[in-house]
Formats: sequence, C-alpha cells, structure tokens
Amino acid sequence: MTQDILNARQSEILISTWESIGAEVDLEKILSIVTHAAKLITQADHASMALVEGAKLCFVFSSNDETNQLNRLRINIGSGIPGKVARDGLARRIKNWQYDSPVSSQGSKPKNITQSRSMLCVPMLYQNQPIGTIQVFNKIGVEQFTADDESALQKLANRAAVEVERLRLNERAVKESRRIHGIFEALTDGIMVVDMLGNPIIYNKAVEELFFPDGKQNFALTTYLSNAISTDSSSGNAEVVLFKPHNLILSNRYVTLSDAAGKPSEIVVSIRNISDQRAIDRRYSQFYAFILHKAGKIVARALKSKNQQTRNAILSKQKDLIRNLLFLTSLKSGPLRIEKENCNIVDLYLRSKQKAVPGMQKKGIILEDNSIADFPPQACRIDATRIGQVFKTLFRKACRLLSEADKMRVIFNLNAGNFNFEVIYIGKQVMECINEESLDWNKSVDKINSGESSSLDLDLAMVGHVINAHKGHIDIKSEGDDTSKIYFQIPME
Repeated sequence: MTQDILNARQSEILISTWESIGAEVDLEKILSIVTHAAKLITQADHASMALVEGAKLCFVFSSNDETNQLNRLRINIGSGIPGKVARDGLARRIKNWQYDSPVSSQGSKPKNITQSRSMLCVPMLYQNQPIGTIQVFNKIGVEQFTADDESALQKLANRAAVEVERLRLNERAVKESRRIHGIFEALTDGIMVVDMLGNPIIYNKAVEELFFPDGKQNFALTTYLSNAISTDSSSGNAEVVLFKPHNLILSNRYVTLSDAAGKPSEIVVSIRNISDQRAIDRRYSQFYAFILHKAGKIVARALKSKNQQTRNAILSKQKDLIRNLLFLTSLKSGPLRIEKENCNIVDLYLRSKQKAVPGMQKKGIILEDNSIADFPPQACRIDATRIGQVFKTLFRKACRLLSEADKMRVIFNLNAGNFNFEVIYIGKQVMECINEESLDWNKSVDKINSGESSSLDLDLAMVGHVINAHKGHIDIKSEGDDTSKIYFQIPME
C-alpha cells in the first residue's frame, strides 16, 4: 500500500517536472525528463521507462543509455517484472535481492536480475489503464526502496502517462489531418465547407479553379451555393445549372454538420462538373438513334432486293453495324470482364494467322513475321477468347486496308515478364484509318455525328479495351501517310 505523504525534496522535484513536461511538445524530451526525474525522486542508481505497444512492452528510455539503444528491447506483456506490471497495473519491488509478489505474497529471487539488489517498478496509468512502466534500480545508500518512494514514483508515472498520451494523440491527429488534407486536395471533385449563410470556409483546388479563376471570385458561386444549400434536409443531392456565360451543369451532394449543442453549424458540399458527361450521354443517344435509323434502311434494302448475292452483301453490312454497336456498348459500360485461363499466346496468334493467310495471299499482301518462328510456346494466363479476338482484328485490318505488295510486319519479344507485340502496316493512306485517334471511341462517334465519316470503326478501340482489361498498355504511332504501328504489352502472369 503506497502512502500519499511526500517530503519537501520529492514535492519540489514533482512540481518542477510537471512544469517542464506540461510545456513540452517533443515526446523524446518528455521521456528523458521523466526518466531522470524518476531517478532523482527515488534516489536510485538508474531508471528506465517502457511503453505498451500492442502485445509488447517497448523500453524507450534509460538514464544510463546515452545512445538510447534500449529502444530496441521489447518483451511480451506479462513477461518479467515490468511485463507483469504492464499487464495488471500493480507496482512491484525487489527488496534485498528478494521479489515479493503483490498478488501471491510469495517471495523468490528474481530471474535474470544479477546486478540489482533493489528495484521498484510502477505502472503508468492513464484512465486507470497501464500504458507503460517506470522502473528504478538500486537505491543509493540503502538496501531497498520505500513505500514513500513508490508513492512519489507513482504520482510521477501517472502524470507522465497523461503527457505521453497527449503527445501521442496529438501526433495521431496531426498525421490524420495531413492525410485527410492530402486526400482533400487530390480529389478532382470540388469539396467545399460553408457556414449556414453560404459563406465559404474552406475548399480544395478543384473548387478554386472552378469558382475563383485568377484569384477572383466568380459571381456564379453565389448563385450556385444559394441553390445547393437551400433545403430543409440535413443531407441529399441536387443539380444546379449555370447558364451563359458559364454553361455548366454541377451535381452536388451535401451534408450538414452540427456543433456540440446539436445546432447546424456547417455544410460540406461535394461538387462534380457533369457538363462533359451530359454532352457524352447526349452524343451517344444521338448516335444510337442515327445508327438504328441507318440499320432500318439497310434491312429495308435487303428485303427489297431480289438478288441473293446483293442481299447477302447488304446483310453483311448490317452484321458489321450490329457488331460495332455491341463494341460500343462494351466500351461505354466500363471495365471489361475477362476470364483468365492458362494458354499459349503464340499458339493463339498462329491460329488467327492460319485463317487470315489465304485472304491476304489472294490480295497479294506480304506478311513478315519471321521472328515468331524463334519463339517456343509461351505459357501465360490471359482471356484466350479476347486475345484471340485481338489477333483476328489485326489481321482483318490488314485484309481490308492493304493492297497488292503492301506489307504487314509482326514483331514479338519478351521483356521483364511482359509479352510485347508490334504490328506495322505499310500501304497507301493507312494512316487515315490507323492513327492515335483510333483508340478513342468518342472521336469515332463524333465523326459520325458531324458527318465527317459515313462508317463507324470501333475495331481498334475494342482492341485497346481488351488490352487495358489485362492491365496492359497499347499505343498507336503513324509515320507518314503510308506507315502505322500498333504496339501493345501484356503482363505474362
């Protein structure tokens, strides 16, 4: 049982220590101040401090350790005297080389204590839970530590626990604040906090670029906020249309925050500019109506035709039209679902080549792919159906675009666990059909809607969709009017 009576020297040390650590903002300095104060207040030969970290007790400071190498020592909670103190929050002492347990009243010589004739270990209690321990060794001039020493050391330990937790909480709060601020700034959506009158309190860069161009407030901000927060609901979503000269459609979600008394104090608004998305959706709807109208005309022509060969040719166009619409639906609906399986990617290429070669030979197209003959079977995990579709599409491009004596050159190689494939088309005006824009289905649709093109070609956009679904990379480069290169890379899982 500890006593509450402190002598003048102990009281002076405690007050001085409390003043020092109360103004300190560096955890390492608090550990040093408290450890040395523990040594002084108990007149010990040396002292050390340990903090609870999960299921371990980590020794963080020692008055005899100038280089603080003790910080590497960790023991299990419940192991040794400090571990037991950290487990149950009960102080323990070694008296004249003998350990008296506070829970079993049994005495014994402690293990692994060969240089300590006396020891006192107290818990650092925060909200009645031990967060660490302070231990002092070998009271100077006498054989053992007293109950007064234990009382004084316990008071020091409990105040130290409060200060350590204060700095730990502050450190976690600062870290969390920086993390949230980083996310806040990195968001491409606008995030704004306003007071209940609609005055901005804080906002991220996306809002700044939208409503504060060149550092000056855009008058549209007032209109927007009055529409966004004019609601009796504490949360929800809305759309605000800003007419000329802004021509913006802004979608927002909002939530009202209350103060400690439950009174509404701030509104957090998430802002997304959906003007472009609306334009894309509108363009897609216009195009879809256009294609369906065109498909109806094709069917009408096929039904009127009495010549079977002509009818088949018309229906072939209809088939291509439907295939492109299916491609477009897959492109617009988001990430492609793929089913990976073990297969030989070289074999997939060779099977597509076998079907394409007769048509290419008939047109006199030259195929150069000698490098493939040097490759043994290449096992990998890919969606065989989709990658087979990629190879078929590339051969189909050659048959449609190239003429007699034109070339399709294919190059394989493996590098850093990736399968690299390059196809080069050499022929008149290939750049018009195979260029950087071929991977962007939006531009293909724009050309149809604007009348710039009369046919929709989504083949290469779909190839890019398949490669991206495999976490690969694809690129198209043109070299003059007569040479285009398609390069793609797929990880060999």
